[in-house]
Order: sequence, then C-alpha cells, then structure tokens
Amino acid sequence: MAEAPPIRPSPPGPSLGAVLDGLVEAADVGLALLDCDLRVVRVNPAFLRMADLREGRAGGHARELLPALPEHALETLARPLETGEAVHGLELTEVGSASVARTFVCGSLPVRELGRVVGTWWSLREFTADRRERTAEERHAHDLERELRDEQRIVEQLGVSLRPDLLPAVPGADIAAGFHPAGDGHVIGGDFYDVFRVGTPRCWMVVIGDVCGKGAEAASLTALARYTLRAAAIQEGAEPALLLAQLNEALRVQHGDDRFLTAVCAFLDVDRDGGLGLTVSVAGHPPPLIIRSGGTIEALTTDGALLGVWEEPGLGETAAELRPGDRLVLYTDGVLEAHVPDGPFEEGLQRALSQLPAQSSADTISSLQRVLDLDSGRSARDDTAILVVQPS
Repeated sequence: MAEAPPIRPSPPGPSLGAVLDGLVEAADVGLALLDCDLRVVRVNPAFLRMADLREGRAGGHARELLPALPEHALETLARPLETGEAVHGLELTEVGSASVARTFVCGSLPVRELGRVVGTWWSLREFTADRRERTAEERHAHDLERELRDEQRIVEQLGVSLRPDLLPAVPGADIAAGFHPAGDGHVIGGDFYDVFRVGTPRCWMVVIGDVCGKGAEAASLTALARYTLRAAAIQEGAEPALLLAQLNEALRVQHGDDRFLTAVCAFLDVDRDGGLGLTVSVAGHPPPLIIRSGGTIEALTTDGALLGVWEEPGLGETAAELRPGDRLVLYTDGVLEAHVPDGPFEEGLQRALSQLPAQSSADTISSLQRVLDLDSGRSARDDTAILVVQPS
C-alpha cells in the first residue's frame, strides 16, 4: 500500500490583533481609544482627519484630541468610565480648527478587561452636509410658511375691498350679511355683495353676485362689478335691470367673453309705513327668497341671463313688498351646494328657511349657517354669501 503524503501545515494567518488593527485603521468612522485618565492610547486616521489633527497625538489628553469640545460634552463622553454604560448620539458643533461650522455625532463605549472598565472607545461621524441640507429644508419650509401668511393677509385685505367690512345703517330696514370662504380660505373667491344709497335718502340698492373662477382674475372682475354698479347707480333714472345691463356692457368691453358673473340687484323703497318696497332684477343668479311671517316662501324670479357673455342678456324686473315679519334672503350658489337637510338644493333650502324662527337679520344668517353646516369647521366646496333684509 502506498504511503499517504505528509500533511504540511498551512501558513499562519493574520492574528486577531492584526485584523482589528486593520479594521480600525481602515474605518471611515473616527475611532479613538482612551484610558481611564482620558489619555489617548490610539486614534485612527479618520478621527484625525475629521478633527483636523496631525499624526502623533497618541499619549495626549482627550482635551488635546478635541480642543473645542465643551466641558459638558467631555463629561458625557467620560461617563462610561464610571457607569459602564455606552453613550450614543452626542451632537457636537465646530469640532476642530475649521473656520466653517461643522457638525458631528459622537459616541463612547466602555472597554472592559476581566470585568473591569479600563478605558473607552470614542467614535466620531461627521454630519455637516446632512445638517446643512436639513437646515436649508427648514429655512425653505419657514419661507413657505411666511409666504402663506403673507398670501392669507393679502386675501383678507382683498376680501374687505370686495365686500364691505361694515354695512350701512338703512333707516326702516334691518340688513345683515354673512360670508364663508371655500376650502381653507387661502384662495380669493368671486362672491360679493354691497348695500348703498341710490339717489334719494329713501332708496337703497342691495346687490349680491358670483364671479366665475378664483384668484386674482376673479378678484379684479369682482371689483369691476361692484364699483361699476356704484358708479352707474348715481345717474338719474337708474333701475336694477338698467344697472345690470350697463355692468354687462362693461364686462364685455374689458374682459371679452371669457369671464362672466351672475348677480341680483334689488332697490329698496323705505318710504313705506312699516314695510319695504322691492324692485328686483336677476341675471342668471339663484332667485332671492321672501320668507313671509307665516313661514311660506316666495321666489322672486325674473328673466335675465348671466352677465359678460351676450350683448342682450334679456333682463327683466319684478316688484314685491316686505311687510313686518317678512324677510328677504339673497344668497350665492355655494349655499345650494352646502349641506341642506331633507331634500336637494332649492327644495331643501326653502324647507330650511321656512322653519327658521322670527329673529333679526343677523340671527337669521347665524341660524342658516348652522343649518347649512357652515359652522362645523368642514371645508366648503364653494364660497357662500348670504344677505338678509327685513323691515325694522
């Protein structure tokens, strides 16, 4: 039988110490070994590089290793020597001599020999780029928040200019208005209303309207409508249908046929014994509703298309009278899209109005807003404007 070849021993591999030395030297994490007196026993190149130090620091104190280290941070990193518990995630700023602020995260692990803590390993990672990116993102978020606040302030200021902040006192009439913006209120809507005197002290005009679209263009069209009606109302012989016809012409001249609005124009004759005379013209808008003192509802409908599209919108007029206990309710179509119980749109709204108790115009608006669920904090899909008039 042939003899087996002799077994030759394998060449010796690297020792565990050599492997650890290689890992420490090659690590991209800064590592430093310190004894119980915080004297530096060993430090790897990554640590020296991050701390802007030259070779030859072994034997120095931790204070020399990180000259800019605050006292409280030094005490924190030395804590494992007393407690035997590791420290993680200590954030340091401007470690080293670099003129540009830098950010590091440092940790400290206890080193044990025969169950006794004989030193500590410090680790150092630089997060300067991450911090700068995070700071830039926070600054950007802050700028966006400030822009939103500025935009909201502009929206509020424009809203005041598109709707009177305070309605005038009309002798013989109790008038109140309410407005609820769509969404979060950051977008300028096109709902508007106004009340002002026409000609004689006993004649007043009430108008409510809704411009198509949102934003700056809608705001400019709303302003045009409101101030065109005010300017036209001072002419002799002004009547609701005539004023809306003049507004229609102004819209077609200045905006062509790509922008339009709906509106209701009503003249109030307060020279009545305890009542109010009404002359109303409706241009493509939901008709005003009269709540009679007994709870019945009357819709004031007239011929009339929306304004800004056709040369002749075919505007008509209708007359009515408000007697004591009656209320006139003008509104925009956002009211019809709100939550109305017991029926869709106009039917549900009329049923809700017929059940409102006798109360002031302002209280009527508050009650109607509760019925429409506008006070719940729920975002409405469209602006809602309501104007209530009754004999005082």
